[in-house]
Amino acid sequence: MRQINPNIKGQFMLTGKTILILGAREGGYGASIATAALNAGATVFGTSLDPNSPREKAFFEKIGVNLVEVPLRFDSEKRDETLLTFKSIENYLRSQGVEKLDSVIHAVAGGFPRKPSVMKAVGDILKGKSVFSDLATAVKRNVYYVNAGSLEDTVRGLSGISDKETKYVSLTYRGELPYFISPTKRYLEKLSRRLARHGSNTLVAAFPEAWTQSSQFFTGIEIAVMYHYIHDLENLESCSSGIEPSFAKMKNALGNLDGFDRLKDSMSNFLAVDWQEISSVQDNAMMFEKVHSLFNKMRGDSSFTVLRRAVEIISDFVREACGLILVSEFISEKKYIPGEVRQIYYRDLCGMTSIGLAQDRTKEASACKRNRQWVVYEKDDIRKTLHMYGENFLFLDRVIMEAGDFHNGMIGFARFKIPTPLQNPILKDHFVNMPVFGGHLQMEAVAQFGAFLVFKIVNNAKLVPILTGTEFPDLNTMAPPGEVLTLMGEVHMKDRRDLEFRAFIENRYARTTGVIRGMVLNERLVKKMLSSFENPDSSD
Repeated sequence: MRQINPNIKGQFMLTGKTILILGAREGGYGASIATAALNAGATVFGTSLDPNSPREKAFFEKIGVNLVEVPLRFDSEKRDETLLTFKSIENYLRSQGVEKLDSVIHAVAGGFPRKPSVMKAVGDILKGKSVFSDLATAVKRNVYYVNAGSLEDTVRGLSGISDKETKYVSLTYRGELPYFISPTKRYLEKLSRRLARHGSNTLVAAFPEAWTQSSQFFTGIEIAVMYHYIHDLENLESCSSGIEPSFAKMKNALGNLDGFDRLKDSMSNFLAVDWQEISSVQDNAMMFEKVHSLFNKMRGDSSFTVLRRAVEIISDFVREACGLILVSEFISEKKYIPGEVRQIYYRDLCGMTSIGLAQDRTKEASACKRNRQWVVYEKDDIRKTLHMYGENFLFLDRVIMEAGDFHNGMIGFARFKIPTPLQNPILKDHFVNMPVFGGHLQMEAVAQFGAFLVFKIVNNAKLVPILTGTEFPDLNTMAPPGEVLTLMGEVHMKDRRDLEFRAFIENRYARTTGVIRGMVLNERLVKKMLSSFENPDSSD
């Protein structure tokens, strides 16, 4: 049975306390937490990617938060610079009279480079065409760092202006919607527990669905907001004194929203049937198909604009209530044990219940591990094996592959750094004054990689691998000079006439997966086939 929580009132005791918020953005949870903390009497500072931006200055001034005049951007490839940035932030805070931080709110999210290939990959994930693990390794590494690993650097970087009592609160999501960056949030929770074991006062707060800056990572968040409003909030008559004004404001705005009652009626069947199916299976493809079918229908009868406005109104209340609850339960009072994950549901938003522990995450089944041994081949080794390629047409710098006897699924890795036009004349002519290593050249690199692995596997100089087909449907990325391509492949071979090479190739921002098919023929047979081209029939 859930306990009544009488402690959420209009004002809290944070006078004299200093709070730093990382990632406060307009329309986000960080801004709501900042507002609640200010109303509780705290002094609040916030960081920005660009503190010199007029828009950022106006936003922070509007909500009454002191903007730290040091830009903070998390980048997995510049972690040392991030720690130096935190030292600058510490110096800035001390110049403003801050001796110690009482709380730090880690409201950081994102980490996706704003590149067309990355945005396309994100769109494919939301449509269920691919999954988070299909992203390029460098992109995944940065997303993991921004959403999770940055907490560890935050604790380290601010150690000079904090102590063991400083609260480090991070935000996560654990609702019914498929959240494709959830692996990073799982890692965030793991890091929080690890930091707590080493003496840090950490907490992860799981907030419910609301329209925020992170809504791009969801499909159907509007449906989730409507479902939980109808199921958990619509029939409530009152809230705690601190939350009652926000609740009344929401109810009044929805009551004055023309078409809101019709909207609820039109969505009732979808919420009763389709939503139950969607929320139970966590399937992006199903979610995308059903939600976009509903949205297209709603655009046709002009109810979609009503839905979006209703979601905005409800989300304003959800964010405000979560900010108030977080400040009252966990910042003003420490109603948690370090390392815990506490989850706020819609049913908790009126402040009449205590905030319980989040359910334990389902443990992911670990894959059967093979004890692999590896062998490394550098450029000279590759050149000797692929001797049929000229120097300018050999697109591999290094190969690492499994050692030992062949087995289906034998894997290897390779890399190739795109040369400059001065280093390779192919790039001088492809294209003139615009050197680029395009998709078809990348395909050649994959084919060479597969051929190299097969040569090493068959270990017979008189056998030659022959390409018979390729299936790389989305190999449309371009790599400029200096870019490093990474390749990974698995060799499957039923017999010498049925060879399959499953591979991916990626640069910093894009990964493409596909299959190359081929066979292994005797060198004498290959030469005989080629000889037919040497003396063409003169009558043709």
